[in-house]
Formats: sequence, C-alpha cells, structure tokens
Amino acid sequence: MKLLIADDELSTRILLRHCAARWGYEVIEAADGLEAMTILRSPEPPRIAVLDWMMPGLDGVEICSRLNAQEKGAVPLIYTILLTGRSDKEDVVHALDHGAHDFLSKPVHIGELHSRISVGRRLVEAHDRLLELDKIKDRFLRIAAHDLRNPLGYIITMTEMLMDSSFFEMRSNIDTHLLAINETATAMQRLINDLLDVSAVGDGTFKINRQPASLTEVLRQAAQLQQQAAAKKQIVIVERLTTLPIFNLDPSRIRQAVDNLLSNAVKHSPAGSVVVLSAEQAGSAVRVAVADQGPGLSEKELEHLFADPAGPADSRKDSRLGWAVVKKIIELHGGVLRAENQAERGCVFSFTLSAL
Repeated sequence: MKLLIADDELSTRILLRHCAARWGYEVIEAADGLEAMTILRSPEPPRIAVLDWMMPGLDGVEICSRLNAQEKGAVPLIYTILLTGRSDKEDVVHALDHGAHDFLSKPVHIGELHSRISVGRRLVEAHDRLLELDKIKDRFLRIAAHDLRNPLGYIITMTEMLMDSSFFEMRSNIDTHLLAINETATAMQRLINDLLDVSAVGDGTFKINRQPASLTEVLRQAAQLQQQAAAKKQIVIVERLTTLPIFNLDPSRIRQAVDNLLSNAVKHSPAGSVVVLSAEQAGSAVRVAVADQGPGLSEKELEHLFADPAGPADSRKDSRLGWAVVKKIIELHGGVLRAENQAERGCVFSFTLSAL
C-alpha cells in the first residue's frame, strides 16, 4: 500500500521513510503542502498520508479539509494522520473537525506511529471491501430485477388474457395455461429463495443441520424433483447409485444442492439427451457427480464460475445465484464443488462427502 510522508523537515522524512519502508509500505515523499496535495489528487493516490501540520504552501489541516470536501465516492478514502508539536485539546478538536482521521504529537514515538498507521490500513481495507460489497449488491439487484421481470410479465399477460372474455380458445384450455403460470411462478420462487440464501451466505447466517441420513435416498429424491422438467425436453435422468453408507449431513441442503445441479444440467442439455447422476464410493468418502451433454464451458468460465455469483455473464449465467448457494452448502459439509468439461461434450459438476 502507498503511504505519503509530507513534511518540510528532511530529517523527519528520512526517519519516517526508513520506518515505513521497513513496515512494508511503498513510500512517497513531499516537502510542502502543495506537492502533497498534487500527489493526493493523482489517479492512484497513496491511501495513507502522514502530514505535518505546519508546511509551506498548504498546511496539514487545510489538506485534510480539502480531501474531506471532495465528493464522497469520487475519490478513494485517504486516511490522514497529522503530526504536530501542538498538544492543546482545542488544536486536536480543530484538526479532527477539518477532516483529519488521527493526530499525533511530536516528537513522534515510532511504535505508536506504526500502530496508528496499521489502524489506518485496516480501515482503508475495510472501506474498500464495503464498497466492493455494495457493487456486488447492486449487481445482484440488477440480476434479480431482470430475471424476475420477464416471468412476472408473462404471468400478468396470461392472467389478463384468461380474464378477457374475447379469448374463448384460451379459456377452453385453461388447465394448460394455469400449469404454465404455476411453473413460471415456481421458477420465480426458486430465484427469490436463491437470493435469500445468497444474502444469508454473505452475512454469515447460512447454516446447515447435520444428522445421520441415507445419501442414496437424498440423491434419488433430488432426481425425482427434476423428472418433470426433464421429460418436457425428452431428457432421461440416469441414476447410477449404489447403496451408500450413512452420512452425517443436512438432507434438505444436500437435496437442494443436487437439485440445483440437475436443474442446471437439464436446462443446458439438448432435447433427447441424457443427464447422469452418479455416486462413487472411495473408502469412507463418496464422489457425487452430475454430467450433462450441454455446450460445456470455456476455460475462462470454468475459472470464474464459482468466484462471483454477480460477476460477468457466462453461458450459464442464469445459475450464478444458485452456484453461490451450492458452493456454500458443499463447503459447510467439508467438500469442494468442482466443474470440468467432458472429453466429447458437456460438463461434469461434482463434490465429495465423507461418511460417518
């Protein structure tokens, strides 16, 4: 991290430069306030500034005041520490009121300065992380608005047409249309549940409830949930399962994870193809895999698929929210979610669990 030392005394700059470099900072120096202000307004400014109060051109308090007056979010947070021979409480209040983040009296105690700079670094890093989380939140909202708007528009259109007496043909086949509306609403509910789960993952409240359970039965239940969607595309879900040992797991969460993997496989597989759900035991562990015959993923997509659920679009972008949830479920069970392309075509998503 870059650190600015602004002081008109050369001896002070040399001492502080030596210490800050030893602490791992990239040190930039300024001999007066105007030079310091120019550096702090550069495209990539130092994120911590140690400023002498009294300097030619601009004093340290004026620099803090100008930085504080800049539009919030327009420039990165710069943590400022004022150094001065003044010790009156009024001076401290004056400096802090004008935007300084910290205040240290001369002669400077090097250990105390190191600690205060470390505090500044932690605050800068936390500030940057919060900004990044805010950007992710905004991307989530855009994804949710887009993915909910289309099916909601379909439901509104269909119900309006069914209520319109001029659409006699539709009303005579009302069961088919009600089924389509129900399926669309179910997909919306799934998206909302994914959003709530992703939110829980983000704030650390996402939990699992482990208990002894039959993994074979959990996998079969997940496959059954996708049979109707698969049948509509003439896709066959093949279960290659054996009688597996009892596992200490959360049945509902593992079923949710496998259901998500199967849903993704069915959605991206061509009509008339096969999706394989398998479980292979190796010692006390078992590898669960879902293989499809879809288009596969590029190397870049494979690298970033699980990294940021609100990140750049990929060929399976509709599953990004679900990936974050599935990844967390598997991690809480001590496993790792993996994705790889098959030799001919399609993807394999897999994870490993350990038995009791």
